[in-house]
Amino acid sequence: MKKLVFVIVFTLTFIANASCFREFVEKIDYFVEFKEKSPEMAAVLHVNFISIPPESKEAEEIVKQQLKIYGNMIVSHNKVFAIVKKKTKYKNIIGSAWYINDIDPANPIKIKFQKDLAAYVWLGKTRKIVTFPNYMYFLKKERDNEKLKSKIAKKQLQEQELKD
Repeated sequence: MKKLVFVIVFTLTFIANASCFREFVEKIDYFVEFKEKSPEMAAVLHVNFISIPPESKEAEEIVKQQLKIYGNMIVSHNKVFAIVKKKTKYKNIIGSAWYINDIDPANPIKIKFQKDLAAYVWLGKTRKIVTFPNYMYFLKKERDNEKLKSKIAKKQLQEQELKD
């Protein structure tokens, strides 16, 4: 009886450890959805896990890996930037991870990577991956730079008109 209990406990421990060290494989454990609506909007990348929910660090690494892959695809297809209204708009990709549970596949569960962080962004301008809060800061900084350039251009135009 003791041997049977020992064998069962050993087997269960081995199975639990083996499943923890498992590598996730695309198209078996997860699939990637990439949506690109228009040139001036950011693209969306969803990594959907289907078999087992990953640890947050594993999901984070896979999302970063997929962002690099799709970012390089955009670069290779020369879609990194578009000229809209005489302004250069760079293509960004927002990536997140989701777990599709068997109970309710229509409502996937978002996987958080760290505290208050559930998305990473590939920036087309710098070709780097940043956190979503840093992306928002980057957009605000870009907007402020555009406003400053616009003010300087108006001021130069007014000075030019005064000289003429």
